[in-house]
Amino acid sequence: MARAGEEGDLPRLTVAARALGLLAAEGTSLGFAGWAICAWDELVPYATHNKIAQSWRWSGLGAMAAGAALAAVLGALVVLGRTDRGLDLLSRIACRFAPLCLVGLLPLLFKWEIWVGRDLAFLVLASLFGLGLQGLMRVALSTPPVLGADLSKLRLWQRGALPILCWSGLPLTIACLAASLCAAYFGYYTVAYHHNVHTSGYDLGIETNLIWNAAHGGPLFRSTPLGGPMTHVGHHHTFFAYVIAPVFRLFPRPETLLVLQAIFMGASAIPLFLIARRRVGPPIACLVVCLLVLYPPLHGSVLYDFHYQPLSTFFVLMSLHLLEVRRNGWAALVILLTLSLREDIAALLAVLGLYLAVTGRRPRAGLGLAAAGLACFVVQKMIVMPHLHGGVSVFINRYEKLLPPGEREFGGVLRTVLANPAFAMHGLLEQVKYVLQIFAPLAFLPWRRPVGWLLFLPGFFFTLLATNYPALLEISFQYTAYWTPFVFLAAIDALAWIRRAERHGPSARVSSRAWLVAVTLSMLACSNQHGAIFQHNTSRSGYDAFEFGRTPEDDRRHHDLYALIAEIPPMASVVATERVIPHVASRPDAFNMRFGPYDAEYMLIGSPLRGDEKRPIRNLLEPGTFGIVEIRGAFALAKRGHSTDQNEALLELVGK
Repeated sequence: MARAGEEGDLPRLTVAARALGLLAAEGTSLGFAGWAICAWDELVPYATHNKIAQSWRWSGLGAMAAGAALAAVLGALVVLGRTDRGLDLLSRIACRFAPLCLVGLLPLLFKWEIWVGRDLAFLVLASLFGLGLQGLMRVALSTPPVLGADLSKLRLWQRGALPILCWSGLPLTIACLAASLCAAYFGYYTVAYHHNVHTSGYDLGIETNLIWNAAHGGPLFRSTPLGGPMTHVGHHHTFFAYVIAPVFRLFPRPETLLVLQAIFMGASAIPLFLIARRRVGPPIACLVVCLLVLYPPLHGSVLYDFHYQPLSTFFVLMSLHLLEVRRNGWAALVILLTLSLREDIAALLAVLGLYLAVTGRRPRAGLGLAAAGLACFVVQKMIVMPHLHGGVSVFINRYEKLLPPGEREFGGVLRTVLANPAFAMHGLLEQVKYVLQIFAPLAFLPWRRPVGWLLFLPGFFFTLLATNYPALLEISFQYTAYWTPFVFLAAIDALAWIRRAERHGPSARVSSRAWLVAVTLSMLACSNQHGAIFQHNTSRSGYDAFEFGRTPEDDRRHHDLYALIAEIPPMASVVATERVIPHVASRPDAFNMRFGPYDAEYMLIGSPLRGDEKRPIRNLLEPGTFGIVEIRGAFALAKRGHSTDQNEALLELVGK
């Protein structure tokens, strides 16, 4: 469709045909949208199995035909009624309302029930919607307004009636409010999820016990849920545990870690706002923060227990902000804290340093940061940790298919990627769904500039290369944190580049506004489907559905569990099943039932049990090693050497 102003180069009949065709498409889309809203309760079987009453089916076709016909008739009336400039007005109306061509998809995109179990289909449709909307918005915004004078008066009235819209502090205030609400929202629901006995030994139990030992002077990275006397030192280097240990010592509960994680998640919005404000201005920076709060991969990384990767979003962004404003002392402190999170976070800082060097913002500081980050990553991940783990890189099985024959170290994976890209790229074709989940919410805006591809390196290496670990390719795990800060940085850079081009013509201003509209609606659609704010039916915590809120039954279960925990001395050693370990991990020894009781004095059992927990329980109860002290609801407490009078009753419940 030619834009207004270009019609003089075309025959009048061609211009009329294009305008009427576009109006007909808009009318068809509006007709379908109206029908879909009326048939809201019938959309799920219709969209998933093509099942609907014939009357509804024919009414849908009729609504689309009526919309097309009405738009065409109105267009014809415009031409006939304004013979002198009717054709130009018709073309401007058609172009100005071009985005209406996609309005018919909105009822489908925002009906989450349609897409349960059909994530890839939803993501493809959402991607096409976002990209199409961006193009149609450019057509609309590059067309002179139909009622330009009236709209100018309306804008002046709004400024006079709502002076708060002109307050310079409004964007920062909204950003801080969004950050606070985000932290409070996810803090409440993750604590409630833990209260309802849904968190697990892997990983909240491990981290709770590790930080308790750190706060009480235990061995470095000791965490008994890993398996008795084992320490975490060969698995991960999480020195940040010692940073938060003083807070945990004051409040020695798993809830402390969940609240801290939610606070850092919300706080990530502040450095992101400060970075975006310098590059694209306060209003757009405020919008970017709201988009971050709605970003589904960010939600998934926080809903699953406690991990250090989600904290890295705040620290990476804050490091960048402080370096850019040349607060070198504070930047050095934040960088040290960032390095303390985990060994792999050093690689994120290395990429951040390269970004500073390539963009020219702080070349020397960037190269220094890149060298320091890369050195920390190589030394910890490829030298120290394999040495402490018997000469084998931990978790190397995640990249099994990329290892050269006979090698068992992460360096072999890197050599395959660099020296045999054809082989490495083959596996990426299987990750389409995950890639769409990362980028479709932002309508692929981060792809707009080449520097974005540099920023995607951490996500590429740590997630997309996985060949034997599905969790790395699910947005319901902590690993999305390898993407989140960099995806938003790439989006900001793309917007800044587009806005800089505004100096060379009005088309860039049109482009930036079109992208903002497309990104906003794409984020709303994707967040509604896969996020945890607009609806609570599709969110996941790890591999499990995330349950929001608390019920009287949840409160009863919690009361039963803590009545049994109250009978265990605070420093006594405990062996427990997966779901109850986090609740008793604030002590020196909290063993995992799957790995054995070791010298545990007490055994705490909670149902439902994992399949690999039943046999260990029977092995401890049948010979009378442990005797049941009390059974309360779905939970049982046993003690080493206690009377076995109640053991048989529990064995019947445990089953084979």
